[in-house]
Amino acid sequence: MIHCPNCGERTKDDILYSENLRKQGFNLSPILPVCKGCGAETTITHQCNGGTIIVLNGTCGSGKSTIAETLSARGYLGIDGDCAIQSLRHKTGRKQYEWKELINEIAHEIDILSLFGKDIVLSHVILPEDMTTYLEIFKTRKMNYHFFLLKPTYETAVTRCQSRTCHASITPEYWIKHFYDVLTFDNQVTVVDNTHMTPEETADYISANLNYE
Repeated sequence: MIHCPNCGERTKDDILYSENLRKQGFNLSPILPVCKGCGAETTITHQCNGGTIIVLNGTCGSGKSTIAETLSARGYLGIDGDCAIQSLRHKTGRKQYEWKELINEIAHEIDILSLFGKDIVLSHVILPEDMTTYLEIFKTRKMNYHFFLLKPTYETAVTRCQSRTCHASITPEYWIKHFYDVLTFDNQVTVVDNTHMTPEETADYISANLNYE
């Protein structure tokens, strides 16, 4: 299930996350397990079988990563889309990637985290056309899930992107506008207007309105 190229078979207590890829200014890390004994990257062949996942969707500056970090402090195991991109680029050696590759990376990270707990939070931009793929990932793994779309006012999202410190550069406004417009869903997704809510208040609201499928 967990294999180190130098030390052989390992257990979950024998691995930790590599700090080499950490770039964002928040506590969520790229999920790249390495061997505690030798530092080599490990191979993990395991599929999640049960548990719950909260999905935080929204445009840049909507608060996805901040709320995921808040829920992580409350016991959830966190996956962040930008961190998953770092891991994928590291593994492939390419800056460019296919969207399907990123989806597969996130599915693999769910499998890894399920070794350590049953409650996961995913902060990531998920396009409407990709919803079916993510639903299949969760259902195949027998996970209960709830999708939330964080949707502050457009002006609030722009202001937050300009003032946030978790990234080295400011997200171009056209990306904020693009995702703000295209992220429209049916009643599968709970919309949260967190314009005037603190991260703690938003996390409280999400926790109080969980209705897992």
